[in-house]
Parts: sequence; structure tokens; C-alpha cells
Amino acid sequence: MATVTRLSREHIGEICQIESESFPDPWNQRSFLELLDNPLALAFVALESGEVAGYLIAYHIPPEIEILNIAVKKSCRRRYIATELFSALLDCANAENAERLTLEVRPSNGGAIAFYGKLGFSLDGFRKNYYTHPAEDAALMSLRLR
Repeated sequence: MATVTRLSREHIGEICQIESESFPDPWNQRSFLELLDNPLALAFVALESGEVAGYLIAYHIPPEIEILNIAVKKSCRRRYIATELFSALLDCANAENAERLTLEVRPSNGGAIAFYGKLGFSLDGFRKNYYTHPAEDAALMSLRLR
């Protein structure tokens, strides 16, 4: 079982490695470092044996929380780490009285869409030509909390 904690500077290197193995157009180190000073950012890491196994990045813009990025290290997938990260985000969302969680996901990412569906997210629509590398629309999903 992973321990979920807030993102800190010491986690950035490992997060960048997970990011690179998970996405065709990964965020760079500077993007993650900027989160540390952003008051809107909610950033969590899941640690196993002292190593980063996954992370979740979101922005809290009341009354919503937008999930920007979630990834789990390939060697740690299918061990409920993403579920634990979402649990930490939900605890935070409830404490902040957030009304809804939102996210965008590639329609080709069936595994992620199924995972979000199990968490209770519903498909709200599509945003045309949202992604590049490769070009693809975005599926818009949300979870009403209140």
C-alpha cells in the first residue's frame, strides 16, 4: 500500500521520469516546479518504499477542481495507486467544499476512461483537436460531489 503525501521539490525528478514514460507530450521539470508556488495547485505523490510510484496534479478553482495530470509508474500499475491518489484528492475536495471534479482524457485511452467511470465520472462531451502528438480530441468528464 502506498503512502500519499503532498508534492515536494525532492519528488520532481522521479515525477519527470514517470511523466516521460506515460505521455507522448510530457510536462517538463519547470512545469512541475512551478506547481510548488501556485496556490491553486493540489499536487500529490504516492510513495512506495520511499520512491514515487505515482502522482496527481489538479487545480482548485472554486467551486471546481480540475484534474490536470495523473500517472503511475509502469512497474507499479494495477496496484490501486491511482485509486489512492484520487482518494487523497477527494478528501481535499470535501474539506474545501468543492462541488465537482473535472478532467480531459484522450478518447483512445480506454483504460483511463474505464477507471474514471468506476470512480463515478460521467462523459460530458468532447473538445475538438485538444491534444497534439498525436492530434486527438479530448473527452470531457466530471464527477459531481454535491
